[in-house]
Amino acid sequence: MLSSLALAVLSGCVSNDNPADHRDNSNNSHNNNNGPFHLLKKATDVNPGGQSYVVEFKYNGDQIIETYNASDDDRVVYTYSGYNSDYIAKTEEFIGGALVLRREFTYSNGRLSTEKITDQEQGTLIYTKYYQYISDTHVQFNEYKSGTYNPSTGTYSDLVFAQVDVNLTNAGNVASAKYTYNGVTYNITNTYDTFNNPMKNIRGFVKINLFDVSDGQTGYNNLLNQTESYSGSSNGTNKITAVYTLNGDNYPTKAVTTYDISGNGTSTHNWLYEYY
Repeated sequence: MLSSLALAVLSGCVSNDNPADHRDNSNNSHNNNNGPFHLLKKATDVNPGGQSYVVEFKYNGDQIIETYNASDDDRVVYTYSGYNSDYIAKTEEFIGGALVLRREFTYSNGRLSTEKITDQEQGTLIYTKYYQYISDTHVQFNEYKSGTYNPSTGTYSDLVFAQVDVNLTNAGNVASAKYTYNGVTYNITNTYDTFNNPMKNIRGFVKINLFDVSDGQTGYNNLLNQTESYSGSSNGTNKITAVYTLNGDNYPTKAVTTYDISGNGTSTHNWLYEYY
């Protein structure tokens, strides 16, 4: 997935059938700065080299139909589980018209239960993530890490997974995550503001992308700081910090995000947002 802040809306109009009735922010009851309901229209990432990367979203009401990035000819198509449904059942990503990634979701008691991945970027890799809810704010799931690819058959074997342990804030954001892989233990901690994340009003979107724990930028509020420390056969610390400019309705119009990667220095990206 592209960085979760690179979101936008296609030039097609948005036909909102009272989208405020379908907000995907039911876990965000402690946010006192929600303001009016908005859907993201366009997001532009200006990288350190000055190049711009734009992703556009197309909606039906507040249900997302597709995202599109013209520079990579990268299109992601979204399918809901039914008319007026709150749940995204499937996403399909096409690059140059070729299907490269399919994600299929099931839910239980309103929460994400399973995610089946079919990755066809090189051969065909198929696996399923299972989400277990220890409590309302404690979740565990298996994250794919590696496998053995057979070029003659185009298939994978000996898949290796890490068990990820996640704690959520009362607002529904990822507060911390921990997992061990290949002799290294990773500890991730996040802090958020209390304002509106650009994606929070896209129906079902946060639910399917919340657990991309190494990114941390999809949630109900905006990531301020992330620290990922790791120790074991290798040691280091990675950090993300972000500073936001808000509009009058408490949605970011700009984010200056700095990535400090252990052993690789820092880089800064500027994100620009437009809303309906």
